[in-house]
Amino acid sequence: MNKVMRHKNKELLHGVVMVLARSHKKKLREELQKVNLTEGKPKILDFLAINPGCSQREVANKCHIEPATATSILSSMEIEGLIYRDRNPKDKRILNVFLTEKGIEAQKCVEKIFLGIDEISFKGFTEEEKIQAINYFNRINENLNEGDKEID
Repeated sequence: MNKVMRHKNKELLHGVVMVLARSHKKKLREELQKVNLTEGKPKILDFLAINPGCSQREVANKCHIEPATATSILSSMEIEGLIYRDRNPKDKRILNVFLTEKGIEAQKCVEKIFLGIDEISFKGFTEEEKIQAINYFNRINENLNEGDKEID
């Protein structure tokens, strides 16, 4: 890609978002490796901290992952001692998922990592600028998720 195109991409939303997402993901991966967690687990840890005892299906739906992927991640988390699964007393076909003490500690660690990445990301920003940036990203997300508007 030539210099003109690289410069132009930094002036277009998709270019900025792609670069930002890549940088954020790289930093997150580095920090998660330090605590022996892979990318799919933080979302599940956060969800289970707020929704203990939910079903595997709910984990998949609410975390926006395929059921087979959720099953795979949950299995590895169970082996690592981060979660445990219990049969639902009302419906034996359903497995309810809970964090173990180790899982609760891992979730707290993940929370610290995300706060630390936010701190790094917003270095040099005023509190007002931080709020504005987050509001802008939320508005852009809402616009993109509005109905089925097609691009002409």
